[in-house]
Amino acid sequence: MAENPWDERAQLWFLVRQVASRIDRAGEALVRGEVGISLAQFLVLSVVDAYPGDLNQQAVADRLGLTKGTVSRQIDLAVAAGLMTVEPSAHSRRENRVALTDAGAVLVQKGDAALADARSSLLPDVAPADLAATLRALGSLNTTLGGPPVPS
Repeated sequence: MAENPWDERAQLWFLVRQVASRIDRAGEALVRGEVGISLAQFLVLSVVDAYPGDLNQQAVADRLGLTKGTVSRQIDLAVAAGLMTVEPSAHSRRENRVALTDAGAVLVQKGDAALADARSSLLPDVAPADLAATLRALGSLNTTLGGPPVPS
């Protein structure tokens, strides 16, 4: 008897990709409409806002699960738009420290508020037990695949 090609792991892969894609599209439309920048740009700014101090491009990339090159392009765009600064790190001449400008911080606050207001329309209501189980499963899967542990 042939094994079912649509096994549970295949379903998991498919559903995670579908849900992530739908959330990304909704987030992209919301952030572009409310803040005027791409979701990728907003996420980079948000990470820098969340971790002030001596944060470098690789740390931003690691937190977002992106390549350093992708983050570097977003940082270059943010610097050109006056949303971020880049200066040599005090710890290493080979690294740069990134920080938000006042305009960048205001943009992150505006985007965070828009996302908070839209959260209920972007994400459906899920029973608390189902949400907790989903968070545990995705957190475990993320960690197993090499991602950082998700704070609880």
